[in-house]
Amino acid sequence: MILVQNLLLLLNGNNLYMKSIFFFFLIFTYLIYPQSSKLKIQENFIVHHISEDDSYHSIKLKYGISKRKIIKWNPELKRCKFLIDCPEVSTIKVFVDEENTFIDFSLVDTLISENYFENNENYDINLDSIKLFNHSSVDTLFFQEIDSIVNIAILLPFLSNTIDSVISNTPSKKLNRTSFLKESRISLDFYSGLLFSFYEYFDASNLKLELNVFDTHHNIDSVKNILAKNNLDSMDLIFGPLYQENFELLDSLIINPNTIIISPLQSSSINKNYLNNNVYFFESEFNNKISYTSNYIFNKFLKPINSSHTVSIFLKKDEENKRKMVSNYLKPWRDNIYYYDINKPTVSEQMLDEEINLISDIVFIPSSDPVFVSDIISRLHALKDTSIVVFCNDDILNLNLIPHSELFNLNVHFFSEKKPFYENISFMKSFYQYFSISPQNSYVHQGYKCGLYFLGIFDGNYISNNENSILGTYYKFLLQENKIYRNEALKLWKYQKYSIEEVLDFTENQ
Repeated sequence: MILVQNLLLLLNGNNLYMKSIFFFFLIFTYLIYPQSSKLKIQENFIVHHISEDDSYHSIKLKYGISKRKIIKWNPELKRCKFLIDCPEVSTIKVFVDEENTFIDFSLVDTLISENYFENNENYDINLDSIKLFNHSSVDTLFFQEIDSIVNIAILLPFLSNTIDSVISNTPSKKLNRTSFLKESRISLDFYSGLLFSFYEYFDASNLKLELNVFDTHHNIDSVKNILAKNNLDSMDLIFGPLYQENFELLDSLIINPNTIIISPLQSSSINKNYLNNNVYFFESEFNNKISYTSNYIFNKFLKPINSSHTVSIFLKKDEENKRKMVSNYLKPWRDNIYYYDINKPTVSEQMLDEEINLISDIVFIPSSDPVFVSDIISRLHALKDTSIVVFCNDDILNLNLIPHSELFNLNVHFFSEKKPFYENISFMKSFYQYFSISPQNSYVHQGYKCGLYFLGIFDGNYISNNENSILGTYYKFLLQENKIYRNEALKLWKYQKYSIEEVLDFTENQ
């Protein structure tokens, strides 16, 4: 794939304003998903517009070039020990060669080569409709129209400073996905999914997008700096930051009660009270699934009159919080509840086979530790008949070393908002059609689902307590006690002989 060809493909569409945001996306997808074809550079030099934050060192990091070369290409800087010594110099030339080929295109959204568009008749762009502003973090693209405009801000830890360093110090032939920090890869994957949802939505809409993208650097001072320099109260939607401390700071400084703030990847419990804004946590809460399972076990197996079922709960030694959650629902029947606190590396080291063989009726394993869960499942299957019912959390889907037949024989159940093994073929084909790359992992899908769900607000289809489904994931946001909205569209699933099916007789009242 040649990057310019992808850009031309996008520019052949109908929505001129939407096309522009893909500059940023195409840049980073090429870095994160390198291709075999070499980039073709049309100009030997690109033009850098000096900002008040620039220094020789920052330019060196940005382009992978030395101070000596900067002065060589820009003789007017010879008398300037520091850039600040020459305030009359507003632009400088940067030479592009084989060593910094990637740099040229990683900055194409803010650094436009001289005559870049004049020499390309294929680029049918009205530059008056696009305004490029260089922020201290990731650049922002503003798309202005007289018609209705949707204002969106994205704050993610791209760690662009480390990306620059990796590109500068890594030969292009060795540059690949694993060259970049995990946080950068997650952010860029999620961001690419978001952008694709924006493309699909705005390409078919009369609305226009004003998109603001910022790098939080996983640093609270960076978030403070972004908020000080930008009016995010004018946003309709804000995606991020990812990390809780940064997210809470953002929420505390957004005054507009109509701004919707979305935490896209946080699945842990949130104790803070959010009083002033529409705050949504897009991921289902992990602990909520434990509560759903405990409640279901109580209503299905313990509550019926004359019930004699017993429930065995296996916990690791450091999972006292899970025990408390389970006991909140099951404590009235504590004589029927048996807790097994496993302190050894394996259950067999702590329990004799005879003890395990005495276990009957219902087993609940709320842990997410793959080794712990796999060990208990294997021991139960080796020693038990098929009369018991086992409940796990949906991490069981990722434990590929456990044969499906064992999970079926143990009647394994779990709660999840996601349809197991849902085939996203249509999405993957569409994504590839536009970007000539395949979506790499779940973060791309998560970004797409997150964007598509909240863009539904602008069609009037968005009602928080109505259930929706996107790419096999169910969404139903309910207001929590601490005033946040969280997805509770959980379904009960059961391993069948050759598949995993929904338990249709389950209702939320059980």
